[in-house]
Amino acid sequence: MEVKRENLSKVKIKLTIDLKEAELRPHIEKVYKELAKNLKIAGFRPGKAPQFVVEKEVGQDKFYAEVLDSVLPEAYYNAITKEKLVTVNRPEIKVTKYAPTGGLTFEAEVEILPEFTLPDYKKIKVAKKDIKVSAKDIETSIKELQERYAEFKEVSRKAKKDDRAEIDFEGTQKGAAVEGAKGEKYPITIGAGMFIPGFEENLIGMSKGEEKTFDVTFPKDYHESKLQEQKVTFKVKMISISEKTVPEVNDDFAKKFGIFKNVEEMKKGVEKNLQEVKDMEEKRRLEEEIMTKISEEIKVELPEALIHQEIHRMWHDAEANLQQSGITMERYLEMSKKTREEVEKEMHPDAEKRVKYGLILSKIAEDEKIKATEKEIEVEKAMILASAGENAEEVKKRLAEHEVEHQIENGIVSKKTVDKLFEYCVKK
Repeated sequence: MEVKRENLSKVKIKLTIDLKEAELRPHIEKVYKELAKNLKIAGFRPGKAPQFVVEKEVGQDKFYAEVLDSVLPEAYYNAITKEKLVTVNRPEIKVTKYAPTGGLTFEAEVEILPEFTLPDYKKIKVAKKDIKVSAKDIETSIKELQERYAEFKEVSRKAKKDDRAEIDFEGTQKGAAVEGAKGEKYPITIGAGMFIPGFEENLIGMSKGEEKTFDVTFPKDYHESKLQEQKVTFKVKMISISEKTVPEVNDDFAKKFGIFKNVEEMKKGVEKNLQEVKDMEEKRRLEEEIMTKISEEIKVELPEALIHQEIHRMWHDAEANLQQSGITMERYLEMSKKTREEVEKEMHPDAEKRVKYGLILSKIAEDEKIKATEKEIEVEKAMILASAGENAEEVKKRLAEHEVEHQIENGIVSKKTVDKLFEYCVKK
């Protein structure tokens, strides 16, 4: 097999791969045997028909197409191994010559990992900030816990701010129903600002069972363009009113969490949790500062395939985050008045940065001989499985996939590499 390499750019190459007739013969034999054993041909036992008969039976085009399917992946793999290439995407294959008795020539265009030189990253220094949790931080966090554990009890008085209400409502314009502006027994916290401005204010003072009609003008930046700055008439019926009671901060409240005996323990627990969060945020800031300083000293062309893969990951991460808030990606695009292409274009600079950082960490890991041990991989798998809950069986199957294990391994190596950079770069 002869291989010729042509550099199309710093990260894209074209290989011209030439195979002689003798190198094709094993693949022709393989395809012939596979097809022959499954064919029923009059006058021949299964698998015993000669090759020319099998070719005639299945058709020469199909027969030699299957030979190509057999030979191309193997020849391509042998070529990139011979050239010692690390590719990042599937090749674009073009067959330029193919004859069973004359050999095969094909071209393969593919992107490869770029070559670049690391700066002396051990000399980079960043200063760690001394982050402390304040009494106000603890107070704010406990207030949030109080709100989370607030109780609502139905009352017979008129509605006021912070009450939770259930309402029936319908919006109309000139007597015609407005699409999406209707709900039955719809829960709403008055004053939370979840509805368009002016709507919730009109609920204040209403009694259970009372009906009210009022006009609201939609804001000019409303996600539905046809309703922007439009006046809509709402007819509302108050179904129920519940008053919010915030629990008092005492030992009984502390015990609700199952890990504290009293308020003092709860405050210490909240402080510890806040400190961990702040420390993690500071670690992310330091990591970003270190990586930025290394990145600024490296000029490297990035493979588009890696950028597209990163955008794909970012898209699915965004989709998952939106789902946790009960919003579909389609709804988000509608609300933001953007197309998928526009969102992906916005993601492009961040994707480039992530790819560059990934390449840098990979090269540092290689220089530092950092690897993930089998035990580390198994521990990470166990932690993922432990948090899978009802999806444990499905997650277990995915963890057995080679690609997923490779991602876990890369994640461990990246984390260990960042830790090594901290040893070198963070001022003590």
